Amino acid sequence: MIKFLFTAFLLFVLIGIINAQSSGFGFSGFFAGYSQDGYVFQQNSPDQINFNKATGYRIGANIFRAQFGDLFITAKGYYQFLRELNSINSPNELMPAGSTQENYQLKMNHWGVGIDIGIHLFWIFDWKIVEGNLTFFNSDFTQEEIVNNASQGVNSFNSGKNDKGYFLGSGLIIQIIPDYVSIEGTVGYNIIKFDWIMNNSTVNNPSLLSNSTVTEKGGLSTTVQLNVGFPL
Repeated sequence: MIKFLFTAFLLFVLIGIINAQSSGFGFSGFFAGYSQDGYVFQQNSPDQINFNKATGYRIGANIFRAQFGDLFITAKGYYQFLRELNSINSPNELMPAGSTQENYQLKMNHWGVGIDIGIHLFWIFDWKIVEGNLTFFNSDFTQEEIVNNASQGVNSFNSGKNDKGYFLGSGLIIQIIPDYVSIEGTVGYNIIKFDWIMNNSTVNNPSLLSNSTVTEKGGLSTTVQLNVGFPL
């Protein structure tokens, strides 16, 4: 049902862009920014590691912005780098003077294409009423145990394919130089699902293999970016 509604929304807005080209004007441009994505992801180890806030950077392009009156519609594409690292340190029971460290790293890099609809509010402020994105994730998850500064091996997991996700959000745009330079903030919700499989294993400690069960779902996402545009 969510996929159907999302597809219908994108088709509806695309029709709006085509119609707007005949009555408005177009701007395209580039953007770069900082992003923080929230989700629920649990590594079912004895310490129950929780991943819930990946951070990283986004680069992309506003392919086209159609505008008529105070209303604007933008088509965009981007690539986003996201990462979260968790580590646990504990005494080594077999060697009182030693230590054990477990490192867990999650990468959620992905492509995204989307459309947003907004309206000029007043002065230099625009309201991005709704943004809808289709995302394609290429993610991986790794586990490593380090005993007395010596790695005991690494488990690597990925989904084996590009997983699709969805994003719906809203935001505020501050026009520093109207239509040419702006700062854009967005808050929304990610809908993500992964089916993880083991990609590679070099572990020397067999007990690590039992820690591979992971579960996750989407969560809140925030992005702040700088837009630089030019007229078509």
